[in-house]
Amino acid sequence: MHFYAYLVGDAIFIVIWLVLFFARKDLRREMLIMSVIGSFFSPLALIFLPDYWYPDHILGNYHLGIEDYLFAFAIAGIGSVIYEAVFGKIHTLYECRKCGQKDLLIIVLAAVAILLVLTFVFNLNSIYSNYVAFLAIFLFIMLYRRDLLWQSLISGFMVGFLMFFFYQVWVAVYPGIIQHWWRLDNISGILILGVPLEEIVWGFSWGIAGGSLYEFARGIGLKKPSNNEK
Repeated sequence: MHFYAYLVGDAIFIVIWLVLFFARKDLRREMLIMSVIGSFFSPLALIFLPDYWYPDHILGNYHLGIEDYLFAFAIAGIGSVIYEAVFGKIHTLYECRKCGQKDLLIIVLAAVAILLVLTFVFNLNSIYSNYVAFLAIFLFIMLYRRDLLWQSLISGFMVGFLMFFFYQVWVAVYPGIIQHWWRLDNISGILILGVPLEEIVWGFSWGIAGGSLYEFARGIGLKKPSNNEK
């Protein structure tokens, strides 16, 4: 019954990704870069298996499937541009300390290290370790670019709401899947209209980190377009 559920869920996110991609030509570069980065880190999904969830994959009983890559690709791109797309913002040059590739690599690797250490050394549930890792990225961005605060926070709320809305649709198609795949006894067990609280918080935490990461890395800001830029 749930064999194709993960893939169907991915399809919903891919459709949203495509809508944003074709609606905003100026954001395509950002979406593609962030999506590729997201899919590169998708093997980290393996750490969620022992203590958080255990989904089915269409290619067999493997711990990592094409579904994980598709989800990482889609949500990374969506989270990076959802604020600009909804509020009609465009990129603009910004007088600030531009983050170098080395700096960006350091913070990303540091976040991965935080995720792994908290999970495997301190035995914190991997979903909560993920929150802390994303929070570390957010705080690092804020250290240099406080002008991105509202963009990050609003992105967080929007991705969190998107996750909640997605699960309303998905669970209606696959009733009982939360109880089937999620290890609710290892997390809070709190369901908000059938959606695990942790999924909504995960969306928020990714949004505050990924929602402004591209702007931070490129040393650019956002603005409302003038009439001749529309």
